[in-house]
Amino acid sequence: MNRFILALISSPVLIASILSMTVMVKQAQALEPEVKNTDKLTCIRNKHKVGLVCMKASVLAQVPNYQQEVEFSQEDAPMLEFNEAESDVAIQLFGCDCPACINSLRQMRNVTPLVY
Repeated sequence: MNRFILALISSPVLIASILSMTVMVKQAQALEPEVKNTDKLTCIRNKHKVGLVCMKASVLAQVPNYQQEVEFSQEDAPMLEFNEAESDVAIQLFGCDCPACINSLRQMRNVTPLVY
């Protein structure tokens, strides 16, 4: 009877040791996780949208910079100067390309705002 109990107790230990030895042969290899998206979001509040409006910094960087030059019309009133790309992105983000939306876009891009 004692041998039978001893055999039952020792067999799981024997099986576990055999399994642990085979696991050591086939070790798992841990790799460094790849960062798939390092693109940061830039967010801002706008009066035309509720909540925050966010856009990826890489997309904002594709909008060409516009050198702001104040031009005067015949009535000596300053004209607002912005390019079509800024207008298109403002419409895409805010649904409008009014001066407030252009300024919001420029603020997201850290560019000098329009003066109006």
